[in-house]
Amino acid sequence: MKKTQTPTLDSYEAILQAYEFFNQALFSGQLPKVIITYHRQRRVMGYASIARWVNAKREFVDELAVNPEYFAQYPLIEICQTLCHEMVHIWQAHFGKPGRRGYHNTEWARKMKSIGLMPSSTSKPGGNETGENMMDYIFIDGLFLKACQKLIKKEFKIPWVDRYPTYRQEVPILAFSSKNEPIELDKYCKPKKQLVAAELVHRSDKELVSFSFNDAISADEIGSDIQSDIEQNSEFQSTFTTKPAQKSGRIKYCCKSCQILVWGKRNLRISCLDCNLPLQEVT
Repeated sequence: MKKTQTPTLDSYEAILQAYEFFNQALFSGQLPKVIITYHRQRRVMGYASIARWVNAKREFVDELAVNPEYFAQYPLIEICQTLCHEMVHIWQAHFGKPGRRGYHNTEWARKMKSIGLMPSSTSKPGGNETGENMMDYIFIDGLFLKACQKLIKKEFKIPWVDRYPTYRQEVPILAFSSKNEPIELDKYCKPKKQLVAAELVHRSDKELVSFSFNDAISADEIGSDIQSDIEQNSEFQSTFTTKPAQKSGRIKYCCKSCQILVWGKRNLRISCLDCNLPLQEVT
């Protein structure tokens, strides 16, 4: 890995290097450039938010977020699983048809399987392949595992980790055969031994997903003309994201013209009568 001068660049460059590696290895380099961010949302290892960022040239970029609290105690291959899980969401947003409100649909499941990750609501064989709450497990002979082996052989590492990480129960790193037999992997992602039974502790991109207007953009920052484009363009009024929905039953709605705020239950169809604009959920 190329050495940089600051911990910030070292840290983010590692995740970006992994993204670019898997983009070539699993997606034939199809995926667009993204902005990598860190988040610390509880029990969420990662999420993707499509067209979340924009610049003064009206170029839109997706966000891929990962949680650094998992870096210290979770094996590298599971961090890579999270990354690739979200990369499939990005692939589907650009080249497929995402399910309603980010629902993990059949197309998403097919793409996951094509890269060597089996979608499962339980993170092990026997779970549902589609749904709101989806995890995945590794095919022993799939492209993902082969790619991870190559990445680790390049001595890829995450250089900075959280001193107060999310606790992880000690469990073997597993992949599964075509007959659903669990096979333990060593630290180099190589098959170690076949197991009769094993407990899996996996992650999810959690779970309930939402559409949200890109409220991070303001007219003062990027110009009122771009702000107007975004307000009038339904594509950006319904930004696709796999970020979890709020747990509270109360959702904040905002008029992007006069900034009036209203709180209510999810999925309300309400408008600002003064501005004649629909109110957007704010996440």
